[in-house]
Amino acid sequence: MSYIKKIVEYFFHHDFSDETVRRVHQRLTKKEDRPEVEDALLSVWNTIGYPEISEEHSNRAFSSLSRQLGFTYKKEPGGKTVRSIPFWGRLAAIWLLPILMLSTSVYFYWQTATVKEALADVSLIEHFVPVGKREQVVLPDSSRVWLNSGSVLIYPSSFMGQTREVYLSGEGYFEVEKNAERPFIVNARTLNVEVLGTRFNLLAYPEVDQITTTLEEGSVQVRLQDADETVYRLVPDEQLVYSVDSKTVDIKQVVSADYSDWREGGLLFDNYSFTDIIRILQRTYGVTIHLQTSVYNKNQLTVHFNKNESLENIFMLLKELVPGLEYQIDDKDIYLR
Repeated sequence: MSYIKKIVEYFFHHDFSDETVRRVHQRLTKKEDRPEVEDALLSVWNTIGYPEISEEHSNRAFSSLSRQLGFTYKKEPGGKTVRSIPFWGRLAAIWLLPILMLSTSVYFYWQTATVKEALADVSLIEHFVPVGKREQVVLPDSSRVWLNSGSVLIYPSSFMGQTREVYLSGEGYFEVEKNAERPFIVNARTLNVEVLGTRFNLLAYPEVDQITTTLEEGSVQVRLQDADETVYRLVPDEQLVYSVDSKTVDIKQVVSADYSDWREGGLLFDNYSFTDIIRILQRTYGVTIHLQTSVYNKNQLTVHFNKNESLENIFMLLKELVPGLEYQIDDKDIYLR
């Protein structure tokens, strides 16, 4: 076991004085140790919650983790807390927590002049959007985020330090307030997007292979969390598509407004697999689609549906695009054969 891993594991399973906690946090912030620290943090998360994966254990792990971080979860104006999130929604965000522990808790610790007072005033807010819904969030710096159905956004109640960092699982459209001295960073699965002030759409659902960043205005810097931390810079109407499985990157010219049309109820599928389309339709409309055959799974489709299109019209068009497809709509259940 490495030296760093021993420090992290022992620290998270024992109580220490404030001075010892300060020294441990200082040790963990060294840039050259970041990969090893993140690996150790992930190991701790696996130990306290992930393997059993029961709802009760997940709740306990979340609580344990937040206590160790020194933060409290707070209700939003609408009454949302982490416990209002369905179990599958919490699992979609599990991968965020080791990163959250390092870049939020430890970073905040060293970027404030009065450590205890600052931490006491900061809470982590987790905003979950149920299936069939779309919601808007105003962040502490007045930046706005539109969240698509089934998405999770984690952010602090107050931005501290030299960056403004949030964590996204799902799809979000970001309208970022400009602040040249404090870059805005969105962490999403295996990449992060850094901006100063701009508008862009980011799609990063955990069950979809592709992570898609589409820039509408300003500029963004997309950094892959690979061995080389590869960086790509986009200009307006450029889109970066990263395949998680194949680890390939495709940058292309697009009409960026088409990719944020979902905020008004539109749907754009750009070379999407039939399986991913089914998942998105279920999330967007809050229905259950029963696929009774796998014959259509290899179909790749490009189609743009109008705002708030009815399910009947959507499946009528899909039937035209996918030879042999038959469907039956029974209230919230749809049967494909």
